[in-house]
Amino acid sequence: MLEPFAATGWWPAVDAVAGLLAEWGRHEEAIVLLRPLADTGHRYAQRDLARLLARQDHLDQVVALLGPRAADLLLAEELVELTAGHGRDAEVAALLPEIHTGPTGPFESWSSDAVDAVRLHARFLELQGRIDEAIHLLSRHVCVDGVVYADHAEQLARLLGRHGREAELRAFPADGGEEYALAALAQLLEELDRIPEAVALLGQSAGAGNPHAAFGLAELLARHGRHGEAVEVLRTAAETADDDCDWLIHLLCRILVDAGRPDDALTWIDDYFTRRGGNDQEQAFMRAEVMRLSGRAADAQAEPAEFATSDQELLRSGTVDGAIALAERLVRRGEPQKAVAHLRDRLDGLR
Repeated sequence: MLEPFAATGWWPAVDAVAGLLAEWGRHEEAIVLLRPLADTGHRYAQRDLARLLARQDHLDQVVALLGPRAADLLLAEELVELTAGHGRDAEVAALLPEIHTGPTGPFESWSSDAVDAVRLHARFLELQGRIDEAIHLLSRHVCVDGVVYADHAEQLARLLGRHGREAELRAFPADGGEEYALAALAQLLEELDRIPEAVALLGQSAGAGNPHAAFGLAELLARHGRHGEAVEVLRTAAETADDDCDWLIHLLCRILVDAGRPDDALTWIDDYFTRRGGNDQEQAFMRAEVMRLSGRAADAQAEPAEFATSDQELLRSGTVDGAIALAERLVRRGEPQKAVAHLRDRLDGLR
């Protein structure tokens, strides 16, 4: 079904087919499919082709493909990851963009024209085992000229956590990166089986009104079978957060379903929206998601009238993106046959 789409060079279809071929161990076929797009400069095709070549230990081809394109940080990151541990460090280091290289031509219409190679070099150092140098590099770039770089702070916190640097996580500079340090420290404590300490750490921040800490605490509690406590944490957080708390409600419902309490989730959704107001379609979507997660696909399909209208709008759009979006929606509702029929109709219309 996908091959006619892939034959046109349309990336979503090429990506899907190449992924299936790779999953089935048919790497050579996936490489043949990806190479034409990669040769035209398609960065995601180049990235995926490099991954397949690395699986077959064709490191020379990986370097030849990605090395000349290392000014593109997406491809440079892939080059660093794929060549790690293969004795190519000096060669790769010479190919990487320097830190603070300045403006470059954007590789995509949405990308920034400022190259931030700090994270790339820090990862490169980490993979070489030069942990202290990586930490020093990121630490110097968490806050520069009064500007906090969240990406640097997050990477630094995760790096410290991966390498068990508990004391440094606890002493993380309070300049805007504390959120990441808190999450990394809690994860480290959990990995060390110090669950009560992790719960207390996140609980203190959640109790002070931090919704992100509440989210992390609820996930932690649920992972350890403490679903009731997790639900109460999220109830409190959702009630005290601002109007943009859908992400908390989705987790609360998922935990209730995992605990075998889908009806409680539905009741809570209705009560919440009755008291707080909000978008009716979002309420319907949440209810449908609970039903789907609890194995009631037919009920989920019948739940919101708004979905039917939305389906018709996608169908009338006449675009490929609309066709794919509708097919994905049908699959999520448990109607893969309808999704296939819909895509076949769309394909016939393209011929």
